[in-house]
Amino acid sequence: MRRPGFVPTLALALGAAAAPPARAQAPDWANQSFEMTAGPAHATVGDSVTVRFRIHLHERDLLSDSVPRPTADLPDGVRLLEVGPLRKAGDRALEGYARLAFYRVGRRPVPPFGIPFVRIVSGQRGVLVSDSAFVDIDSVAPAGNPALKDIKEIERQRGPGPGLVAGALGAAALAGLWLLLRRRRRAVPLAVAGAETGDTGADAVVLGPYEAALARLTQIERERWPLRGEVDRHYETVVDVLRRYLEEAYGVPALERTTGELVWTLPPALADDGLRDRCAALLDDADLVKFARRRPDEADAARLIHAARDLLRAWRAVVPPAELDDALR
Repeated sequence: MRRPGFVPTLALALGAAAAPPARAQAPDWANQSFEMTAGPAHATVGDSVTVRFRIHLHERDLLSDSVPRPTADLPDGVRLLEVGPLRKAGDRALEGYARLAFYRVGRRPVPPFGIPFVRIVSGQRGVLVSDSAFVDIDSVAPAGNPALKDIKEIERQRGPGPGLVAGALGAAALAGLWLLLRRRRRAVPLAVAGAETGDTGADAVVLGPYEAALARLTQIERERWPLRGEVDRHYETVVDVLRRYLEEAYGVPALERTTGELVWTLPPALADDGLRDRCAALLDDADLVKFARRRPDEADAARLIHAARDLLRAWRAVVPPAELDDALR
C-alpha cells in the first residue's frame, strides 16, 4: 500500500540529488590544456628562442582571439620578437608559436601566455593560461672573461648622445643635423654639400628624411669607429638612423620603443615580405653589441651599413614616405 505523501517526497529527494552543489555554479574548465615547450633548450644571450603552443579546448568552448599573449608585463631581460596566430591541429586542438630573446644568463622561465575563450552554452568567459617552460641561457663572452653583470634595460634618447657631440667635426655636424630633423618631421631644409659623393664644393641641397638617412650612414662609414675600438658606437648610431627615419618619414614613434615593441608595431606596409625580419635582425645585432659584449670585426660593421642602406631603399620602394598615411587608411 502506498503511503500518503510518498510521491511528492520522492520527487523532492530526486530534485535535491539532481541539483548541483553551490561550487558547481562556477565555470568548469576541465578538459582544457595549454601546453608550452621552448627550444632550443640551451641558447646564448640574444638568440631567438621558439616557444611552441598546443591548446586543447572543451567541446563547448570557443576562442575569442587567435593570438596568445603574455599574461603580464614581460620581465626584465626578455624581448618578445614574434607571436604567430593559432592554427587548427586536429579535433579541438590548435597549435601556435612565439619567438623570444633572453638577455639574462642562467635558467630562465618562459613568461606565461594566455588565450581568452567563451563557453558557448553559458556565455561565461575566461582565460586559458599556459603551463610553465624553461630555457638555459649561456653567455656569449669568451671563456675566461669575468661573469656578466646584470644587463640594464635599454634606454632610448630622443637626441644624439654626449659621445656624438664630443666627437670629431664630422660627428658634431651629424648631431646637429639630427637635432634639426627632429624639429620638423617631414622634408626639412638641410645644408648638406656632397653628402654621398664627397664633392664638398657642391651647392647646398634640401634633403628629405630618406636622403638625410643615407647621408648619416655615409658619415658614420667615414668615421670608421670600429677601427678605433668604438664598435658599440658604430652599431648604436646605425640603428638610430633607421629609428629616426621611421619617425621622421612615417611618424612611427621608433625612438621610444624597444626592439621587440618596434618590430611588432611596424605598419604592415613596412613589415611585409620579410621587411620585419630584416629590421629585427639589424636591431638585434645592435642589442647584442651594446648589452651582451659581442664584438664584431670591421667587416661585420661594414655589412651592417650595407644592410641598413638596403632596408632604407626597400622601405622607400614599398611605400614612399608621403604615401604611407594613405596606405594605412
